[in-house]
Amino acid sequence: MKRIVKICMLLLLACHPLHAADMDLKIQTTGMELVMPPVSPPQYPKEGLPLYQENQTVHGYFEFINKGAHKEALAFVRETERAVLELIESGDPEGVLKKRAAAGGITQTIEQDQISAYLLYLIGHAYFSVEKYQAAETAFLTALIPIPDYLTVHESLGLLYLRMERYKEAHKHLAHAAGLGLHTAQLFGALGYLNSQLGNFWGAVNAYQEALMLDPGYEQCKRNLLQSLTMTGQHQSALTLVESMLLEHPDDAGLWLFRASSALQAGEREVALSSLETAIRLGDHRVSNFQVGAVLHMEMGSIERAVELLKIGFSEGMDFVLFDQGMSWLMQADEWNLLGQMLVSARGKWGDLDDLQRSKVLMREADISLHKNDRSAAGDALEKAIVLDPSNAYALMTLADIHREAGKFNRAESLYQRAGADGLYRENALVSLAQLALDQEDFERALRILRDILKEFPKRTDLNRNIESLENMVLLHKGD
Repeated sequence: MKRIVKICMLLLLACHPLHAADMDLKIQTTGMELVMPPVSPPQYPKEGLPLYQENQTVHGYFEFINKGAHKEALAFVRETERAVLELIESGDPEGVLKKRAAAGGITQTIEQDQISAYLLYLIGHAYFSVEKYQAAETAFLTALIPIPDYLTVHESLGLLYLRMERYKEAHKHLAHAAGLGLHTAQLFGALGYLNSQLGNFWGAVNAYQEALMLDPGYEQCKRNLLQSLTMTGQHQSALTLVESMLLEHPDDAGLWLFRASSALQAGEREVALSSLETAIRLGDHRVSNFQVGAVLHMEMGSIERAVELLKIGFSEGMDFVLFDQGMSWLMQADEWNLLGQMLVSARGKWGDLDDLQRSKVLMREADISLHKNDRSAAGDALEKAIVLDPSNAYALMTLADIHREAGKFNRAESLYQRAGADGLYRENALVSLAQLALDQEDFERALRILRDILKEFPKRTDLNRNIESLENMVLLHKGD
């Protein structure tokens, strides 16, 4: 009796195709991390004044500070105020300095052992600059005793607490400085940074924008603002800002990356891709960005460039999963020559691949051989793939098909049975077993298998017609 039933098969691929819509694309940026606002340079006397006997010390201090020599400035002050510095460095546990701190200025009643709030402020600034934060804190807090509203000390304390990650205290002193009338880009930049650290990114945006109104050239503030705009989902505003920054820094790869990231989040994929390519040209060789570029190129049809990026990324450590997805996509798109190029790259990294990855490479080599109608070479590659990964269901199914076509039914059945252990391929493997039974004109077995498939996969209602035809064939066969 001739075989008259052909069962409808499903197509299951070894992995999902490479497509941007299926991935959480994220471009890795650089140079946009929040940066601590700089410490303001020490101020010449404003709210506070040095004592008369401190003038020479203050003068010498500034000679070193103006050269950026903070350690030397401290050493110079130590020559005349050793006892004061020792108390500050000890934390002044008994409050000796609190009693000696004075507002400053020229007065006849001043005592020899007093120290002005102004000199304490300068000393605190020097300690801050050399990262001796506890000593800086002691000096600043002591300076506030004779002058509670010492504006620049409140600002410096706020910045110091930011550096020490004591954000509640930082907010207290920065807000006090603002309340006293300080209205500078430095202060609002610090408030923006503080809000960012506290997760209040909307407040950070407002503060950074205020800082930039006061100082449009505040570069680090712009970069911090970019970060906060991103965190608040204002990607179009971030894109506008970064484009203005690129006018001044056209060769800044970090800004191009941020433009790419903002454009991607804003849905402007072509802008994202062109920006990412510019960043790559300027020297950004992050593997993750090669991956994103490859996905976007494939999405837009520029397949050769996508393959080039995948090959470069793979040579520099790209995750094999994405590389394998790219190979799968090329096979579906009938881009066999490009698939061959990727396989050459994979072979070049053979020593770095584990057995499962090698199995998938061999599987794709078999696909190319099948495309060339070289079933012998395909079979050899698939046999090797299965040895490396006995659970490679795609290889098992494909090799079983080759054996079925060659009439090697027992070998084919064994391979289909093994492939059916994989949940993703089970349905196809069972359908293939039914077809194999038909090939051998075992209609009753084929009918049993199809009924089992329908019980296990009730959505396969398309098999009802096959089942009905087989039921008739079984009846006819019994009638014979």
